[in-house]
Amino acid sequence: MKRTAILVLTVIIIVCMLAGCAARVKPEEAQEISLTDQLGNDVVISEKPERIVSAYYISTSALIALGLEDNIVGIEDGAEKRPVYTMAAPDMLDSAVRVGSPKEFDLEACLSAKPDLVILPKKAQDYAPSLKEVGVTVLMVNPEDHEKILEMICLIAEATGTQDRAEKIAEFYTSAMDDADAAISGLSDGDKPSVYMTSPSGYLNAVPRDMYQADVIRSAGGKNCGDVLEGDSRTEISYEQLLSMNPELIIIPTNNFANGYPDYTKEDILNDASLSEVTAVKNEDFYYMPAGLEAWDSPVPSGFLGTLWTLATLHPDLYSMDQVADKAYDFYREFYDIEIDKILITG
Repeated sequence: MKRTAILVLTVIIIVCMLAGCAARVKPEEAQEISLTDQLGNDVVISEKPERIVSAYYISTSALIALGLEDNIVGIEDGAEKRPVYTMAAPDMLDSAVRVGSPKEFDLEACLSAKPDLVILPKKAQDYAPSLKEVGVTVLMVNPEDHEKILEMICLIAEATGTQDRAEKIAEFYTSAMDDADAAISGLSDGDKPSVYMTSPSGYLNAVPRDMYQADVIRSAGGKNCGDVLEGDSRTEISYEQLLSMNPELIIIPTNNFANGYPDYTKEDILNDASLSEVTAVKNEDFYYMPAGLEAWDSPVPSGFLGTLWTLATLHPDLYSMDQVADKAYDFYREFYDIEIDKILITG
């Protein structure tokens, strides 16, 4: 109930923000828009941006969902390995400059694209001053839970004049999360299994309590083993720590294609003698997230599907994979203009 109330409040706020923005800026007008980004920076949009650079697959996916793929002139490295881009925005892949990654942002390549707006994640915040010095508008995003995903989409929509589309995305997202809330509403604490989600880069990288993936697990009626850790980014742990967490179930993300991860399988974990006493290992209770679309363990606009898939994995009696597939089909058809094969989800 608490999550539902927060999500409803978030949508109300977003709708109000979008309505206010629409009232301030009409298509034929060129008034300034003042925003506060997700790191608390004041941002002024003097005119609707026509050339956008996104150094973060999260914001790139959001731009596509908002119908802005034709405005994207710069994208993160490895974009061609992301299936949803190939399906929904092939022309963007051919034309957009590659601008590195959040950790190794290519400032020179970014500027060569002559952007009006650059969207950067928190990890790349050190590059923002250099861009601002040469007159480029920068919007910082940090969508580390379900509410902040909607906030990010709202911010990008305000900056780009796509408020109507953002409102529809928010409504779809919130409706799906309401379904998840209703499904788990009757669960007791004892009904919620302990879950360890590995990292695409290694299985000794945990999800701390303030990271988006932790929110996914909790929203799906599970207990995130990494909640004993502070922080909002992947945290390397020892064998002893994982043994102490003793998860009942292990989820392996499978969609970080840009970096060729994961480069391990459940068999690697099963054959690791140091983990032989972990409950999930003893019971061989492992699950791979669906491959072939997006990283649903990440805060992309379709991130609610990661929650629904996890819910169907943990509590198949409460929510089915067929329901997940139906939601995914409807969402991608409406906001990415593609028709997915439901077998990608149901197996």
